[in-house]
Amino acid sequence: MLVTLVSPEEVLFEGTARQVLTRTTEGEVAFLSNHAPFLGALVEHDTRVWLDDGTTRDFHVSGGFVEVAHDTVTILVS
Repeated sequence: MLVTLVSPEEVLFEGTARQVLTRTTEGEVAFLSNHAPFLGALVEHDTRVWLDDGTTRDFHVSGGFVEVAHDTVTILVS
């Protein structure tokens, strides 16, 4: 799946991944390829992205939104 992490100033990350773990106002949520459509408000936390090459990337998120649609996870951070 395609993962994009965007701030108001720049694209922080864009690439393919096997899994994304993040935290919304409702709790932690993990996304795998072909996840059902989803929209949620993010709370302060670290988001972890498992890349296709087996490595992980962690991003500190202070808030924002996450959208999942058409095998794409888009994280908009504030």
